Amino acid sequence: MTRTDKTNPLARRLAARKNQKGYSIIELSIALAIVSIILVTALTGVQRILRSNKVNEDLKGLNLAASKIGVMLSNVQSTNGITQANLVALRVFEDFRVNTATNTVTNAFGGNITVAPNTNALGTVPAEGGLIIYSSAIPPEACSDYISGLAPISSHISASSATSSTLDGSALTNIVKTNLAPITISGLATACTAAAGDTITVAALVTK
Repeated sequence: MTRTDKTNPLARRLAARKNQKGYSIIELSIALAIVSIILVTALTGVQRILRSNKVNEDLKGLNLAASKIGVMLSNVQSTNGITQANLVALRVFEDFRVNTATNTVTNAFGGNITVAPNTNALGTVPAEGGLIIYSSAIPPEACSDYISGLAPISSHISASSATSSTLDGSALTNIVKTNLAPITISGLATACTAAAGDTITVAALVTK
């Protein structure tokens, strides 16, 4: 007796496979595209949060350093002779990563924080009347927040995507704040513009 299609195990398996419905290539492509968009959006949000946290971390440390520098300046007649090594030894940068062997101070973005007296007059600030804090390797996306956070503690601020920004000498670059005046939006936009892959160096003058 020959088995019918209904009772043949092989026939049943073949029939079951025919009835199974899988995903088409188009459906899978759409699903992958949606997942990719979700992942990119989430990654962008995480990067923004991490960048904001780094800015806040630096500003906290710089505000503390500026406070200590201000107290120090109120007790001396001139900034002449104040060095990075002295400031490191006095624990001015205790909220940053500090290499005491090389007197190197590293900010949250991996750049260097260096301090030097202003050897030239800046507006109403006489020569050696304050200390310029330089912070390098700031991403252009964080530049505006970084400068805005430094504004309350600085009389002058500049920023540049060049090797180093300067607030000293005759070749001043991208001044965004001067003589305690408010930050200019046009100056901020110019100072925080950088070519692809470049970072910003921010310089802030702290006075007595």
